Amino acid sequence: MTTTTAHGGKGRKAPTIFDVAERAGVSHQTVSRVINGDPTVREQFRAQVAAAVSELGYRPRAAARALAGGRSRALGIVSAGEALYGPSSTAIGFERAARGAGYHVLLSTLPEDPRPVDLSNALTTLLAQDVAAVVLVAADNRVLDALASLTVPVSVPVVVANAVQRDAARTDAAPNVAAVAIDQAAGATLAMEHLLARGHRRIVHIAGPSVSQESEVRRATYERIMAGRGLEPVVLQGDWTPASGFAAAQSLDVHTVDAVFAGNDQMALGVLHAFAEEGLRVPDDIAVVGFDDVPEAAHFTPPLTTVRQDFRAMGERVLASARALVEGESHDEELIAPELVVRRSA
Repeated sequence: MTTTTAHGGKGRKAPTIFDVAERAGVSHQTVSRVINGDPTVREQFRAQVAAAVSELGYRPRAAARALAGGRSRALGIVSAGEALYGPSSTAIGFERAARGAGYHVLLSTLPEDPRPVDLSNALTTLLAQDVAAVVLVAADNRVLDALASLTVPVSVPVVVANAVQRDAARTDAAPNVAAVAIDQAAGATLAMEHLLARGHRRIVHIAGPSVSQESEVRRATYERIMAGRGLEPVVLQGDWTPASGFAAAQSLDVHTVDAVFAGNDQMALGVLHAFAEEGLRVPDDIAVVGFDDVPEAAHFTPPLTTVRQDFRAMGERVLASARALVEGESHDEELIAPELVVRRSA
């Protein structure tokens, strides 16, 4: 017989969905809808159920629980914001690695402007599905802010992917947290050193949105390297999209620039488009470097020099960290090294 010590001591009978409903003051059907992520449930009822689940330590019987040792073979993943290449590739890499290791993955998504309550609801839903650990794909600083302000206790390990500039939040609500990241500063350094080695000095950086952790690090690295060489940094603001790269390039006085370091490949695509319309030859008149190495980068006109991030290795590292935390073992905290891919654009 299943027992729990989460509330009230050793040997106490595990709480049921009816216990949760009674504590929350709602029907068991409402509890079921909250657990299964039904977006039509009123926020008041969702909060009541989340609080009751936390207080009672409710964990439903899950089909994903392995027979050997009674350990769950389910892992949760929370993805935030738009379907950008980096976070999406990280999530895919993790899911493939988890599936290959015999786990199955339950997905919950946050809105583009996530609030702490959105993250609390997503975690409550996943915890109620008996996941062994949760992966938070957090390319957005607002997601870490939400994690830091959680009030609903998280009873399983949390691995934060893409937490690149600041440590993953460790709070009373989520004390068992690890971070896995690709070395963004090293990648930006590779791009800048390549341009500088080719004689470029008037380098402009088109940065991604300020809420992005990766954008912050890439921009800060660019500014540090330019200042270290006694050069004037020039930063234009983008939002990861080709349209923002196109607009930024159109605003340039190209007679004062000899290279552009775009914060991602999509913005670099917009830059190449703008320069082509102006009749500029890349790289003869001006060089362009991107970041990510999206599959299309080799087929841009001209093919794009960029920084490759190994998202397959990222996904495997995230899984390894999650499993290590579940087992109470140490995990690899080293940043994953990116590499420069040199093509014709620089």
